[in-house]
Amino acid sequence: MAAVLQSTAVRFAPRRLGHANVFVGDLERSMRFFNRVCGLEEVRREPEIGAGFLSNGNTHHDVGAMQSGGGVRVGRGGHVQIPEGRGQQAGLNHIGWEMDSEAALAAAWRRAVDAGIVPHRTVDHQLAHSVYLFDPDGNLHEFYADIIEDWRTVFNPEREDLVTGQWDPGAQPPSKRRYWAQQPSIRVVRDAVFNPRRMARAALVAKDFARLKAFFIDVAGLEPLGATPSADFVLLRGAATRDGWDLALFAPREGLTPGLHHWVFEVSEERELIAAERRANASGTPIEMILDRPGKRSIFIRDADGMRYEFRFARPGSAAREAEMPAALQPFYV
Repeated sequence: MAAVLQSTAVRFAPRRLGHANVFVGDLERSMRFFNRVCGLEEVRREPEIGAGFLSNGNTHHDVGAMQSGGGVRVGRGGHVQIPEGRGQQAGLNHIGWEMDSEAALAAAWRRAVDAGIVPHRTVDHQLAHSVYLFDPDGNLHEFYADIIEDWRTVFNPEREDLVTGQWDPGAQPPSKRRYWAQQPSIRVVRDAVFNPRRMARAALVAKDFARLKAFFIDVAGLEPLGATPSADFVLLRGAATRDGWDLALFAPREGLTPGLHHWVFEVSEERELIAAERRANASGTPIEMILDRPGKRSIFIRDADGMRYEFRFARPGSAAREAEMPAALQPFYV
């Protein structure tokens, strides 16, 4: 009972889902996919660890991609970024959660440590400080706070040096300043199939739904939507996500494999999504599914590794309808 009470007091409480980070089978192929199909601009490479990052300008990266396979990946000062045995196959690396400030991050780290939760690692990315935690299913989550005014001084195509080193959250008084972009400058990749506003959401299938839901509420500090609890479905959101959600969590059932189900890109206008459908057909980009529901219109595609991406336009009032939807519906619905 004491451990449960302690964990409920941790609550990192991020603002929102900030980015996706994935292991990929062929880094060059995936960087082209995220650029030419998903409409993100390449902003950084780290050749020594086989990584690349892409953004449309709303934050330093919407997507991070890392070559799968290989051994230990080491950053600045000997900091182990990927330990032996991790990242051998394409799939989820981590989900990035944007915190309000370094002070909020450091305070949450302290609460976690005091509750007996051991972080996977604490990191200095030069443009952000981060705390990494595994959830009960073994999915990795990064809680990060931006620490500089202009992230493009670190993430730009002219630099290829190592980014990441160790961070000691208790070494210096943390800053309360908010560095996340309040008025981001969104860039468009011309002739790309899609032009999303940002990476906005993720959908996970749990091994143990009740346990994982408790982690996201009590430790991650996300807020569940909807007044009626469900035994097999919940939408969760960060502190800055008022009209929508950041994470859909589903209980396992036949046909659904535990782990990442899909990522969700947010599209600003429905007409842009309709135009993207035409561009996909003209370019030969395979479309897995198109959904047109009362609350949204979506196009689903898969990359060469089989990971699924949804490009979604949410119609007004969709969040309330989704929060109350029957739990038996497939994750494609949301």
